[in-house]
Amino acid sequence: MSLKLYIGNYNYSSWSLRPWLVLRKAELPFEEQVIDLDIPGYKDKLLALTDAGTVPVLQINDDMLPDSLAISEFCAKAVPNLWPTDPKEKAEAQRVTKLMHEGFQALRNEAPMNLRRRTSKPVPQNCLDDAAEMVALWDDLLSRHDGPFLFNDWSIADAFYTPAATRFASYDLPRTARSDTYISELMADPDFQDWEAEAFIETHILPETDKVNQ
Repeated sequence: MSLKLYIGNYNYSSWSLRPWLVLRKAELPFEEQVIDLDIPGYKDKLLALTDAGTVPVLQINDDMLPDSLAISEFCAKAVPNLWPTDPKEKAEAQRVTKLMHEGFQALRNEAPMNLRRRTSKPVPQNCLDDAAEMVALWDDLLSRHDGPFLFNDWSIADAFYTPAATRFASYDLPRTARSDTYISELMADPDFQDWEAEAFIETHILPETDKVNQ
């Protein structure tokens, strides 16, 4: 089976980071190809892959699979331990993953992923509200066990919250000590650090994203 993951820029593409981490943890060999975003012709490149016109897209032999959650579920079929083994915990992990996949719009809009950014300037209240809701969710899940991740061992849920964790560091968002430790665990992960290293050396920038909270 041949796998190739089409992704957006390392510094900005939170949607791409999630399945990239899942593929790494699944130890499924894959190629990757970056499509620079917001430049002339980039949308045509995306539409040539799928009708969705977005990244990420996983090419599986000759088939194209868009959407970070769908790609992650594909990986979980090959490597079942990417979800918790306990059925109740698996259902909860899928629930909170879907919540991240669909929710927290203010946090996404007001504090977009920007791995090179470090600022302490105030963010809008709706962004702070989303951040507080996320911290409460993390604290609740982490309080149920002694492990470093949301469901003790690393799971797809942690992949989906990793881009959010970087926002807390980038924009200095309020968090509890427990959530701060969790953020540190995610950002110290060797696979994430490989991605972050690529973000720090890539030259492509998104000016509109870089303007946020300057």
